[in-house]
This record gives sequence, C-alpha cells and structure tokens, in this order.
Amino acid sequence: MNRLEAIRLIIDNLSGDELIIHANGAISRESFICRDRKENFYLLGSMGLASSVALGVALKQPGRRVIVMDGDGNILMGLANLALIGALQPENLIHLVLDNQAYGTTGNQPTISPYLPLYQIAQVAGYRESYIIEHEDKLKKVFTKSLSNLGPFFIQIRVSQEVSLPPPRIPYSAQAIKDRFMDAL
Repeated sequence: MNRLEAIRLIIDNLSGDELIIHANGAISRESFICRDRKENFYLLGSMGLASSVALGVALKQPGRRVIVMDGDGNILMGLANLALIGALQPENLIHLVLDNQAYGTTGNQPTISPYLPLYQIAQVAGYRESYIIEHEDKLKKVFTKSLSNLGPFFIQIRVSQEVSLPPPRIPYSAQAIKDRFMDAL
C-alpha cells in the first residue's frame, strides 16, 4: 500500500469527530484530498512538530480522540516527543507514522527509519500499545481497535514510495486552518 491508500483507509474508518493533526507536506496534502474536514489541523512547514501539537490537543481535549498522522522523516526530527508522550500517557492519543523510508515531500531522499525500530522505541518510551503494519487488513483491524481502547497507541505503517499524482497545496492560510480547527473544538 502507498501513503495515499493508507491515509484513505484511516479516514474512511473514522468513527466520528476525531481530531487529526497532520504532519507537514505530502501527508497533509493527501489527507486534504481524501476528506477535508474542520477537525483536520494541517501543519504547514513545521517538520517534526505534529506529535507535539497532537500531545497538547490530547491533553486539553481528554474527551476527544486525537490522531496524529506523522511521517518517518517527521518523527525522526522530533524523536524526543515519543518519550514525552510515553511519560504523559494521553489515553486518547493515536500516533500513526506513515513510514516510506524517505523524505517523500522533497524527493524521496532516504531516512534512517530502516535502521531504527520506531515502534519498539515507542513501546520502550511508554506507549500503551505499539505496532508495525505492512498490510491494509491489519491496519484496518489495529486502527479500529485503537479508536475504542485506551492509548496512547503507536502504529508504524510501512508504505511504498509510490505517488499517483503530486497532491495540490492546501488552499487555506495558516490562520484559516487554525480558525477552522478551533471551531471544531
């Protein structure tokens, strides 16, 4: 499965009004074309910070499920966030890492994710459950489970580097993205 297919599967299996924080670049753009919603917060140019934003939202909105769609390049830039999430234990947080082993937005330069077991790092850091997934059927099963169980969950999803079409830029300003998201809270 490629990144877009994984994102589509996740979005198609949302159970309601989950809040989703999207890493910058292709992840935000591909999610936008799958289903734009006011509960989506798209990071623009803030590499490595999606999990930080999601943690803050999860702590301030304990009654809402908060999902972060991260990339392997993004999580590698903010690796310390795994320890912070593990220590604070937000039970409503689902951390998805779409791992194509490359910086997909900037030309597929390789990351070091093949050499680091990110899901094991999350487990050691204190995530309640941690998975590595390579197939759609298992992704659907684990994601559905994470929506109805206490987290934090860490789901590393191996995806191909295949891209159908370059996704368009998100047409909202950073201010508009923030305002829409705040309305959803």
